[in-house]
Amino acid sequence: MSILRKDYRHSASRANAFIDSPAHWIITELYGFKEPANARMLMGSAAEEGAMEGLKEKYDNDKQIKHSAELAFKRLYAEANNTKTDVPEIVDSSEFVWCQEIAVRFVNSLREFGEVISYQNEKIVQEKGLTFPIKCITDFEFEDVIIDTKATAYLKRLKSGKLDANWYPKDSDVRQQLLYKRVYNKPTMLLYSSAIDQEAVDMLDRTAEVDIYQIFHTMEYICSVAKSREDVVKMFPLTMDNFRWGKGMTNIKEFAKDVWNKVWKI
Repeated sequence: MSILRKDYRHSASRANAFIDSPAHWIITELYGFKEPANARMLMGSAAEEGAMEGLKEKYDNDKQIKHSAELAFKRLYAEANNTKTDVPEIVDSSEFVWCQEIAVRFVNSLREFGEVISYQNEKIVQEKGLTFPIKCITDFEFEDVIIDTKATAYLKRLKSGKLDANWYPKDSDVRQQLLYKRVYNKPTMLLYSSAIDQEAVDMLDRTAEVDIYQIFHTMEYICSVAKSREDVVKMFPLTMDNFRWGKGMTNIKEFAKDVWNKVWKI
């Protein structure tokens, strides 16, 4: 018997969240706390949508690609924040401009791989030994490779011009791509891009320091031995120094502090 909801699905993002901050995973997955996506989160989704339309429609100029990303960003932001698509907070954000440039970079890089076979392809698999299935969603699938695009504000490089190996590829991204490689039985790559820079990273001979399947099993075990979500809270201290919690006293931090205080009757 597990305290996880019946429709729970393992995923790379959920496993990475647990690795980064078990307390954050508890609040979002066991207590269902949700925050609207901010501009930085939406930047990547908008850039990907703009790029996909550019590839599908074979746009031959940057303006068309940028316009697609612009419309995608406005729509996604409005949906996430329950507002109109033309409010100043949207068009005045740096991410609104960056997503358009990133979309162009995505298109220019991805074209060389040929036709897109699938976009945002969802696959759910049941692995032996796990109670809950695994859900995967890829970005751009081509005949010979799956490419996951990562939009960022900037790429950290050394004075030599090379990517800083301490930052790229990110461990969380490697775990995700190795999972996709196993599930889809296809080579995977990462394409990092900012508005002014980009770099492709393959997964050849790469290994993950933490086995993502071990994390899936760990989460299931914890939720099977615990009689309630409050029991799980008692297993982990409330640390909120990971980037997932945001800066300052965010809503999720206040919610989490309230949960831990009530559980421990502080």
